[in-house]
Amino acid sequence: MKFDLNITNSQIVFSYSRNMEIRKRVFEFENVLKEQFNTPFRTVAIPDELDPNIPRFESQSKHGHSRIQVAQTRMTLATSFNKKLTKTEAYNYLNEKRLLLTDLANSEKIDFIAYVIELNCYLPEESINSILIENTGVKALDKNCRDFTLLYSRVYKNDFYLNVKCSKFSEQELILESGAKELKHTNNIKHGISITLDLNSKVFYEKNKKFEHSLYKQIENHVFNLIQKKSLQDYLKGNI
Repeated sequence: MKFDLNITNSQIVFSYSRNMEIRKRVFEFENVLKEQFNTPFRTVAIPDELDPNIPRFESQSKHGHSRIQVAQTRMTLATSFNKKLTKTEAYNYLNEKRLLLTDLANSEKIDFIAYVIELNCYLPEESINSILIENTGVKALDKNCRDFTLLYSRVYKNDFYLNVKCSKFSEQELILESGAKELKHTNNIKHGISITLDLNSKVFYEKNKKFEHSLYKQIENHVFNLIQKKSLQDYLKGNI
C-alpha cells in the first residue's frame, strides 16, 4: 500500500512586538503586493486598543489560493493547495511568497517565524486503524474508535520547536461542474491520516531575546527536509 503525503494547506507566520499603528501600513503593503494580491485590501474597523490578534487588514491572492492577514502582533500567509503539487513546486511557491513578505515583516520587531504545514495521506477507511495500531502501539484503536489524535512536541535542531499532530480525517469530495459557480457535494467520502507540522523559531528567541535573518532560510530548509525525507510511518512513530 502506498502512503503518499500531499501538502494540502500551509501557513507562514511572522510574529512581532505589538504595533498598535499597524493599520497605517496598509498602503505600503498594497503597493508591494499589488501584482499578486487583490487591492485595495479589506480593512477591519475596530479600535486599536482591542485584541491585537484580530487582523487589521487582509487580502486574497489573485489566483485565489493564498490569503494574507496583518494583525498588530503577526502577519500570516495562509495557502490552500487544491491540486497535487510536487514538494519541490510547493517549496518554490512558498519560498517566493516568503521572500516577497520578508522586507515588509522586517520593518517590525520580529520575535519568531513559524511554518505550519498540513499533509494528507488518503487511505481506505478499513485500513486506517490497523495502520495506526502498527505504528503507534495504541490498543484502543478498534472498530468502535471513531477518532484518534496523536500530539508531540520537541526541540528541533537546537533553535526550533517542532510540534507534530497526527489524526484521522474524513472529508466529502467536492466537484466544480462545467459552467457552475459553486462547488457541488458528491456522495464520495474520502478518508485518511492527516499530519500537521508546526516548526517555529521560539527556542532561538527564548535563548537570545532577538531574531536573526538567517533563521528565515534555516527554518524553510528544515521544514522541507522533513517533508521530503520523512514518511507517514516516521511521523506516527516519532522518528523525527
